[in-house]
This record gives sequence, C-alpha cells and structure tokens, in this order.
Amino acid sequence: MSAEPQLSPEWESARADWYKQAEGELARVAKALAEAQPGTLERHFVYAPMHDVAGLAGVLGYPLLGKIARGLTENLRRGPDMLDEKMLNLAKAYLTTLSALHAKDVRGEGGDAGEAILAKLAAIKP
Repeated sequence: MSAEPQLSPEWESARADWYKQAEGELARVAKALAEAQPGTLERHFVYAPMHDVAGLAGVLGYPLLGKIARGLTENLRRGPDMLDEKMLNLAKAYLTTLSALHAKDVRGEGGDAGEAILAKLAAIKP
C-alpha cells in the first residue's frame, strides 16, 4: 500500500466520483438561484449541498473549494429561512466562484489567488 493514500487508484476514484457529484449539485443550485425571486427559495436548498461540498472538498484535494462552500454556509446560517435579495445575491456570487473553480478543476489552496478570492467573497455583506 502507498505511503500516501491520496495517490491510490481507490482514492482517485473517490475523488472523481465526488467531483462529478459536486458538478451536478453546483449546477442544480446555480439554476435555482438564477430563477429565484426574493422570498421564494428556502435557505436549506442551498445550505445542504454546500455543507456537503464544504465537508468533502478539502478531504479530496480541493481545500479552496471547501473554504468557499464553508463561507457560504456560514453566511446562510445567519440569514433568513427564505432567501431575501441580499442573500440571493451573496449566494450567487459564491456559487459563481465555486462553479468556475470547479470547472477548472482547481485543487489545493490556490496560493495568493486563492487568498484573494476568499477575501473578496468575505467582503460581500448580506
């Protein structure tokens, strides 16, 4: 067995499975956010899949994506049960960023660019 389990075929298979599943979830949530009007989309619809992304992304080699998803869930936790205009806009910004980085298969922390992305998202106030 490899000293680094992340290099094993099983680990790569799990990562690929998660990547595909996350792609579907990001697209589903982004579509709902694009179609939503203030007060029509429940917080949990966005929170649950982003909580899952936050939990698994870092473990599977995508800590920057995990941090972005975690930032979104933390904001959602403080927001209304039905997303208002400010929370919809915040969620759209986070989802757009997550989707773009996911599409580019950005692994790791992202270096200085990753820190800049996190800082820009953190500056968005609901």
